[in-house]
Amino acid sequence: MSKWENALVKEIKSRGWVEIEGVFYRPDSKEALSYKPPKKNKSKIIRTGWTDDTRNIRNKEKYADPFVQLVKQELGLDVWPEFYFAVERQYRIDYAIPTHKIAIEVDGGIWMKGNSGHSSGTGIKRDMEKGNLLQSMGWRLIRVQPNELLTDSTLKLIL
Repeated sequence: MSKWENALVKEIKSRGWVEIEGVFYRPDSKEALSYKPPKKNKSKIIRTGWTDDTRNIRNKEKYADPFVQLVKQELGLDVWPEFYFAVERQYRIDYAIPTHKIAIEVDGGIWMKGNSGHSSGTGIKRDMEKGNLLQSMGWRLIRVQPNELLTDSTLKLIL
């Protein structure tokens, strides 16, 4: 369609005309009044807290950082970043190896003062609850500082 045709269609639609299979009908016509537009097929978000969880699949496709690549290369394990592990809570693990139920949390900002993020009383309490829930679900939790993430010692902990 040309620019002019696009502008005309936009104008007609803005005045309430209804398009049915490429034909435009006045808003008060019997066709327009009886027309029910097809429902849009919204993709349903699946929340399972596992590898079939839509959010986890999306995060795995979105993030391919050096740690994910390092573990895949050195240990042959599939790492899932930002992994939702529980349905009832919005808890995420920084990195998960679901096949072995290993969770890796990167604890940044532990030396910061103030009431922000994970170092506040609320943040520490939330991290404790998350860790306890992980362990009650059979996960092993590894906690590292950001500068320790890409090291042999972290790979040994995973092994």
